[in-house]
Amino acid sequence: MARVKDLWFSEVPVKDAEGKTVRDSQGRPVTEKKKTKKHPDNGGSKDAKRWLACWDGTDGKEKTRAFEKKAVAEKYATSMEADALRGIRYADPKLGAITVREYSETKFMPAMLHLRPNSADTYASHLKNHVYPALGARRMGTITRTDVQSFVTAVSAKLAPSTTETVYAVLRAMMQAAVDDDPQVIPVNPCTRINLPKVTRRVVEPLSPAAIMALHRAISPRYRVAVALGAGLGLREGEAFGLTVPRVDFLRRKVHVLTQAQRGQLGADLKTDASARTIPADDWVLQQVTSHMQRYGTGVGEVIITNRVGKVARRNAFGDSWRNAVRDARTCGKEPAERREDGKCAEKCADPAHWLPKGTRFHDLRHFYASTLIAANLNPKVIQVRLGHATIAETMDTYGHLFPESEELGRGAIDAILSSVPVPSEDENGPEEVATNDN
Repeated sequence: MARVKDLWFSEVPVKDAEGKTVRDSQGRPVTEKKKTKKHPDNGGSKDAKRWLACWDGTDGKEKTRAFEKKAVAEKYATSMEADALRGIRYADPKLGAITVREYSETKFMPAMLHLRPNSADTYASHLKNHVYPALGARRMGTITRTDVQSFVTAVSAKLAPSTTETVYAVLRAMMQAAVDDDPQVIPVNPCTRINLPKVTRRVVEPLSPAAIMALHRAISPRYRVAVALGAGLGLREGEAFGLTVPRVDFLRRKVHVLTQAQRGQLGADLKTDASARTIPADDWVLQQVTSHMQRYGTGVGEVIITNRVGKVARRNAFGDSWRNAVRDARTCGKEPAERREDGKCAEKCADPAHWLPKGTRFHDLRHFYASTLIAANLNPKVIQVRLGHATIAETMDTYGHLFPESEELGRGAIDAILSSVPVPSEDENGPEEVATNDN
């Protein structure tokens, strides 16, 4: 039952001269109040709260919270016990005293078993680089909505809106996990009604064929086959790194995408179930794969793309080569030169018009592949399957603007089909009308 304890005074039996308990006329022990060790006069803190509200929680264990006034403690204990009887969970302030960083490292991240390795790495990176510096030392139970809004505002000053949104999503997921924990760490999620920077939807502008070949020339020879797999098959980065020889059917000119590589390991699950697919491969792609294997061989598990020591390629090492290639690639085919004011394409090219767009990503090879299929008039549903999209809506939302304008599509189709059907000859004025009697 709900109850209140006095932390400063305790009731102790009164003893007589012989040390026996004194009793009243009804035989009940006579008691008196004595100061406890928590009383300010007996060494306790003068700022300590006197009244301890006690109640039985949903788990059957006693819960407590100290207050300065007895009436407030009684009201709180009664309210909390009523909530417990209704099955409403209680966030213990003691649990909420854990710091954000400690909760993340000991509770939140170890529970993220469902995340793919790359996603787990992203979570860890955002926590380490953004959440911990700003909020890591704060207690979980002290984080307010205002704190979260201030955090998002500070992050948005340094990062792009889309990245800010991702960082916020990680913090929000962690706070929700603290709410859902049993026992509950915090009572409510402070990441609510937060104003985020507006994310401008990125419109896909496919690279030109010249840009693709410029990348192919500029990147480290060991990774040229990755450019071929991205631009020629639309593979995601992990799918390209995880492609093995048994998945390439040279005879039937097909490539089977069943798993991917992550963290330098083969066999990781694909992004979605729809990502598992079989893709027709053109001769240029197969020739690139063959030439690569003849020069570099294969790695563990017959993986095709390997690093300098013959192991499965990792994102970080490949990323360095990729960024260097984007910087040095020139669509004119010449060697790169540093940008000058005249910006000419001489013996070495310094013309910005021949450079690749700043921030060109490996994923842009996939966009090139999709745009090539669209230009070849493939059915959108076929393109969806080739790209491994979960829905046709995803395909159309991303590439819908690349399809031919629909306004003129179909014009003439009705004329063509109806004009081919023989029509009986009629009088110039049409069939004779039949007189009717209106009476």
